[in-house]
Amino acid sequence: MRRHPGDITDPGLAGETVRVPAESVLHVVDPVDAGQLRGISRFSPALVKLFLLDQYDDAELDRKKVEAMFVGFVRRPERDFDNSNETDDRGEPLLPLEPGQLQILDDGEDITFSTPADVGGNYESFQYRTLLQVAAALGLPYANLSADMLKANYSNTRAALLEFRRRIEAFQHSVLVFQLCRAVWARWMDTAVLSGSLDLPDYEQRRADYLDCSWLPPRWDWVDPLKDIRAEINAIAAGLKSRTQAIAERGFDAAMVDAEIAGDHRREDSLGLSFGREPVPVAPPGQG
Repeated sequence: MRRHPGDITDPGLAGETVRVPAESVLHVVDPVDAGQLRGISRFSPALVKLFLLDQYDDAELDRKKVEAMFVGFVRRPERDFDNSNETDDRGEPLLPLEPGQLQILDDGEDITFSTPADVGGNYESFQYRTLLQVAAALGLPYANLSADMLKANYSNTRAALLEFRRRIEAFQHSVLVFQLCRAVWARWMDTAVLSGSLDLPDYEQRRADYLDCSWLPPRWDWVDPLKDIRAEINAIAAGLKSRTQAIAERGFDAAMVDAEIAGDHRREDSLGLSFGREPVPVAPPGQG
């Protein structure tokens, strides 16, 4: 007999509860007001509007579907129809509701083609304005929310992304790093030391020093790589920012980057290679 995870016969998986200490539970919340204890979904300002917009789209789609089923309407002279049997007085079946179907008309019958009303010129503007309000409520750029790049250009895309990045960076460091990453890192370090996987001298006395680290979130892609990198180089050359800061903003550690660059240069020099710099001459064998 085969059993799958979650079957009622599996011990420990059939609704069994386990008590977890409160200090082991992480409540990650982005507080809006001082003293706030519970978090609020970022979708709460836009939930009603999204729900109504979804209903409107479904209703519009159904309306167009029904209108597309009616190609034309046949006008017959007055006759008695038996709607219960879906046949007319001559026993002929009524016209079925199928896409694009027409039948041969008898004498005295006429046909009028269907001309359903269009959604109108306000549909697209209504959708745009509604999604724009939803994007503002969620704090997202319109193009990122709707994947609509028709109204996007370099200037407004860059301005929207800069504001969006500032908001996300604040959330990363003040919420995710502070409430989630630090707690997980501390628990991992304590568990690793207690299990003997890590041997750190004076861990209990120097725990804060061992837990001290730099948090580097994933780097942001450039909007215009050439212009942005030139701006970074100029800012570093003018002393407005350090290489360490510039490298950290790209999601890397400056010490590791410098070590990799030095290793690449040593390997290039040993092979007599040069990539954008003058190679260091290698002494012939037997000469110091």
